[in-house]
Amino acid sequence: IFSCFHSPPPDDDDQQKAKMPATQDANGTSGEAAPLTYASSCIIPETWMGFKLDKKEEYNYDSTKYTFAIPDNKSLNLPVCACILLRAPGRGRKEGGGKDDFDGSDAVRPYTPMSDNNMLGAFELLVKRYDGGAVSQWLHEQPVGATVEFKHIKFNIKAQYPFEGKKTFTMICAGTGITPMYQAMWKLIGTEGDDRKVTMLIGNKTPEDILMKEQLEEWATKAGDRLKVVHVVGNKPDDPPPPGWESTKTYTAETGWVDEAKIQKYAFPAAEDTLVFVCGLPGMYKALCGPRTEKEVAEGTVLHKLGYTSSMVAKM
Repeated sequence: IFSCFHSPPPDDDDQQKAKMPATQDANGTSGEAAPLTYASSCIIPETWMGFKLDKKEEYNYDSTKYTFAIPDNKSLNLPVCACILLRAPGRGRKEGGGKDDFDGSDAVRPYTPMSDNNMLGAFELLVKRYDGGAVSQWLHEQPVGATVEFKHIKFNIKAQYPFEGKKTFTMICAGTGITPMYQAMWKLIGTEGDDRKVTMLIGNKTPEDILMKEQLEEWATKAGDRLKVVHVVGNKPDDPPPPGWESTKTYTAETGWVDEAKIQKYAFPAAEDTLVFVCGLPGMYKALCGPRTEKEVAEGTVLHKLGYTSSMVAKM
């Protein structure tokens, strides 16, 4: 049993630190003349490139939607189930230090846009701010018009649609871990002729913390019995339901934590033709399947105990 959606570590995702290679802006201007290389169809290269922050909109009390401009009215063209890396200069922390013990290196975090490739001339990120979050707090401090640096690497291209050989899908996430799930779900549910089923297990502290709730309700209505959404809210495993927290036609309301019992209750059972997506904070990966950086499902984790193998699990 675990909490994947509260008490985050000081850094809002797996801490990564980066050196400072030459930076290019979205128009290709660079301090060094070097050919650009690309990991996929995405317009963001494998080296850091700056994009203008065009708009900031507060989504709720601790999450913000950021819109970044893409020149020449182009699409981001990011593959489904892939993410981009964002760099916060100087926000790397000393090992074992506090939230303000910066060591001068950069902090880097992966993010999946909430916008899809139909958006031209821009892309959108939905970012939750954590107390002491190195990148999320830095990004929130940036004014409209600031340049923010991104890159896209092969490691961050995960399982790709149409997910050959898979007939059922379980998506387990917390907080802004919903964004890569939404992209995959949008492709599965929105592709004409694709009739496969999806179950989403989404963990948050409170109903007010749920992100993209209206979009999910809209998809659940359109998809009928092809999409089951389960919202789990709570600060403790035995939390009682908040006032008014009840199931509706578009989602099932659960309380407590996303744990082995709820996964066993709602997820499609382990089989070669099923796929489980996982996305959340490091503690979630540790409890469910092992670190995001390791392909194998770790022995003793929840999904391992329920019989899921590495070919059945995609760490987003």
